[in-house]
Amino acid sequence: MDIIAEIGERAKAVDEQIMSYLEEGENQKLLLAVQHYPTAGGKRLRPVLAGAVAEAVGGAGKKAIPFGASLEIIHNFTLVHDDVMDNDSMRRGRPAVHVLFDVPTAIIAGDALFARAFEALSEVDVPAHSTRRLLKLTAHTVWLIAEGQQEDMDFERIPADELSIEDYERMVWKKTAVLFECAARGGAIIAGGTEEQIKAMGEYARHLGAGFQMWDDILALTGEEKVLGKPVGNDIRNGKRTLIVLHALHELKEDDPRRQTLLAALGNSKARTQDIENAIQALHDCGSIEYARRLALDHAAQGKKMLEMLEPGPDREFLSRLIDYSVSRKI
Repeated sequence: MDIIAEIGERAKAVDEQIMSYLEEGENQKLLLAVQHYPTAGGKRLRPVLAGAVAEAVGGAGKKAIPFGASLEIIHNFTLVHDDVMDNDSMRRGRPAVHVLFDVPTAIIAGDALFARAFEALSEVDVPAHSTRRLLKLTAHTVWLIAEGQQEDMDFERIPADELSIEDYERMVWKKTAVLFECAARGGAIIAGGTEEQIKAMGEYARHLGAGFQMWDDILALTGEEKVLGKPVGNDIRNGKRTLIVLHALHELKEDDPRRQTLLAALGNSKARTQDIENAIQALHDCGSIEYARRLALDHAAQGKKMLEMLEPGPDREFLSRLIDYSVSRKI
């Protein structure tokens, strides 16, 4: 089965579970705001990952469904707030929550999603000690995501050439990879895996998440707006210190016109479409987009090594294909 079709098939059960937590509420405006992103699609990679790991480790894929739903709801909560902070107007081909409604409603909707996530988490059917471990893991993960988002915002106010690639990798782990890591660790915990299996699955997912974010950075510059559901080059206009931008600024000399082209558009809300296109071309020309592609593929290769901890089978094979997909997708 095609990997996209298989992800969709595996996501069906968790989709029903997610919507079951978002159907009830007395305030219709808030309810519509809460449902806006979850009903707009999305790949559901985090819950699918949790279920696949749980099944591969101990045949417990169904047990992981409420946990996966919890993580997907958390993911959507972070997207609602991220779009407010980044002033992004589109998400998944729809107006952002704060655009369709208003900023205060978007903030409240994110908070409400966060609350529903922990309601879902409370329904995971595991022994009490595992419930406590999942709760602590998930809460700490959300804290790290908050730190990563703060660092991402702080980076926009720091001259890009003062930031290192290591700074970027630390921020990306917190902002993106840590939720994948939580999904995989949690899936292994639910399945009653050994500490070695739990650790290995976490490392696998950490590499998956890092590669996923690097590929996102590439798509944000090279993808198609109709496919992405948001304008190409927005990261440059918003001043995002991505791996691609940081690599370029470390590679290009002060007097290189490509450096000046990039800096003129970076963080410039008034940059014209042509300015953005010129900046993207500069990133192509200096090899920074290709550098990010190679690093993303390297993360995928390292992640696949962690799967050797699992018994061969369809779920291990799916996890191998999933990490390849994360660094080859079109959206």
